Amino acid sequence: MSCVMKHYKMVNTGLLILTNPASVKNLLPIIKTHVHNTLYIQYCPEKNFNPGKLSFLSSLWKTPSHFQMIANIYTLAAKFLTKVDVRVLLSCIKQNCTIIDTKRPIELVIFDRTCSQDDAKKFIDNCLSNTTKPCQFIVINANNDQSVIRENDIDDDDEKIYNSVVLGGTFDRLHNGHKIMLTKAVFHSSNKVTVGVTDINMITDKILHELIEPCEQRINAVKDFLEDINSSLSYDVVSISDMYGPTKEDPTMEMIVVSEETKRGGIKINELRSQKGLNSLDIKVIKLVEDTHHNENEEMKISSSNARIRLLGTRLKEPDIRGKPLIPYIIGLTGGIASGKSSVAEKLQSLGAGVVHCDKLAHAIYEPGQPCFDRVVKHFGKEILTDNGQINRKALGNIVFADENQLDKLNQTVWPAVLDAAMNEVKKLQAQGLNIIVMEAAVLIQAKWQHVCHEIWTCIIPHDEAVRRVMVRNNLSANEAEQRMKVQPSNMEQVNEATVVLSTLWSHEVTLCQVQKAWDLLNEFLKKHQ
Repeated sequence: MSCVMKHYKMVNTGLLILTNPASVKNLLPIIKTHVHNTLYIQYCPEKNFNPGKLSFLSSLWKTPSHFQMIANIYTLAAKFLTKVDVRVLLSCIKQNCTIIDTKRPIELVIFDRTCSQDDAKKFIDNCLSNTTKPCQFIVINANNDQSVIRENDIDDDDEKIYNSVVLGGTFDRLHNGHKIMLTKAVFHSSNKVTVGVTDINMITDKILHELIEPCEQRINAVKDFLEDINSSLSYDVVSISDMYGPTKEDPTMEMIVVSEETKRGGIKINELRSQKGLNSLDIKVIKLVEDTHHNENEEMKISSSNARIRLLGTRLKEPDIRGKPLIPYIIGLTGGIASGKSSVAEKLQSLGAGVVHCDKLAHAIYEPGQPCFDRVVKHFGKEILTDNGQINRKALGNIVFADENQLDKLNQTVWPAVLDAAMNEVKKLQAQGLNIIVMEAAVLIQAKWQHVCHEIWTCIIPHDEAVRRVMVRNNLSANEAEQRMKVQPSNMEQVNEATVVLSTLWSHEVTLCQVQKAWDLLNEFLKKHQ
């Protein structure tokens, strides 16, 4: 395989003119070094390819029979271009056209077979509607790859075209598995594609659902993709609050696209439509795509769940450090009860951070002789004291976790004293030469201590797992554990404040990898801002 270079830098958006789909597995690893964000792919069978002749695009195949070939392209892209948004264009398949139209301007055209400079320039000038000026080109000559897609290799058993096609899903962080399903719908539709996108009511049982993109953002991503790969159809992308969505009432729908996992849902939709006197939908089942990069705690298929798991330990947003000295750099480490904050703090300490345990400081200020001791006893009465004059924290907890007003009174008494003690500890650690200091505080969000931190790191685990841990750790009943959960901010509230999200749901090794990733990215960030 030879490569003819006509440009000298990485580009954001490229277009591959693909004449031999069998060469994709060889092309993509090379393209990875040239295209950073988006790769469009236009399939032009070799027998039709003539970049100097503007009409060649209008002679492309126009049936669903090549769907599997495009599905294979997306599958290979998931393996070789994990961080590039790959989009196989379908407009010139669905309608006669001589122009390739894309939403994003093409900076680089990639030909997979020999093409003269004059023909490449003519193609760029006359066949592309949206390019940068200048638009570069590169030839990756794959002629020595003898494997080709033959006409009799194409599945022609699935040629049926429908007026209206429907599909549904979460479509979080649109990935190549989603793109295969959406492409299937486009292939089989002559007029309209309806997509149901699950709203918040349908996502709470999903892993790390707190990191799922807002419904409107997911809807816009689906619309953008569909309109980009084929602008000739009508698209109706709507939020749905149950598995049926518009299928339970739309008589015009004729076909539904489902995955192997959701096939049963398609059957149930038809059962409901039958009860309502509506036509049954033809069901097209899409195979799941293997995730060749999955780790031990991830799914074997390409999934949004894996994408969310891989966000753990990354920087989800830039912290606001305006007006704050960078030494010491204070990380507010928070999270719900039993979410693993202490174990994360311990790992960060082993990496070189100073750690302030605010919960331990809170325990200290309850001791006899401390100002808070007298104020707490005065308000709650001597019945909260043990026989030796100490505050019985369990007895106090039973009072405040059962009465929100009592909890507020305790917090207003204790929080200011804890923050003062914490900032004194920060000064001591800085004096010891520690420039990154972790302030571990379960109440950080409620107490509104964000202002003393440069950024917030949040630990989350599923609600049921948190209840189980609290019951075991504190020897509480399920109801008692639930009471304690209710008085803390939700995982979603914690995540909304976070620069970094971590989860101790899996093994010690998995958590350590998250913390190491977060630590490394933090140090890269600090180097840039020194």
